[in-house]
Amino acid sequence: MIDSATAPAPPPPVEVGAYSVPGLGYRILAGGARLIPLLILLVGLPVAALTFLQSHGISLPVPILTVEVAGVLISVLSTARYIVKPTAAYGPVSVATSAVTIAYLLVLLAQASYTLGVPGSSVGISVGYARLLELALLVPTFALVAGLVTTVEDLASPKERLPFDYPA
Repeated sequence: MIDSATAPAPPPPVEVGAYSVPGLGYRILAGGARLIPLLILLVGLPVAALTFLQSHGISLPVPILTVEVAGVLISVLSTARYIVKPTAAYGPVSVATSAVTIAYLLVLLAQASYTLGVPGSSVGISVGYARLLELALLVPTFALVAGLVTTVEDLASPKERLPFDYPA
């Protein structure tokens, strides 16, 4: 038998409309902390790998400038999306991020077969990665649709998603 004096108190009711949005300064700081690893992952490492291949006389499957520009754009837009998340600009920035990612993957998909010739012989090794890129395209495509839905919902019901994104 449980004594009512020793029973734990029920949790306080949660107000449905309550939310706590972090300040702009914190979001910029956290976004900057995300930007650095993104630039390393999407620009630094691929450019280093392509430069290494090019220095050894191997023709590149994609120009280094394409990788640099796409990596910087995706990184900056992803960081901007994080910073503007509590505002109505979140949906359009999400759509822009997804559109740039889709465009970059489509550029890579156009050159999704690579043949590496073995020096001194007529033998070549061919690698096709079109299926992998097609599967990778699913993620930004779903993100694009989600960004469109978020944009429409933010226009119809401003601040409705904030209690779910930033619960108090």
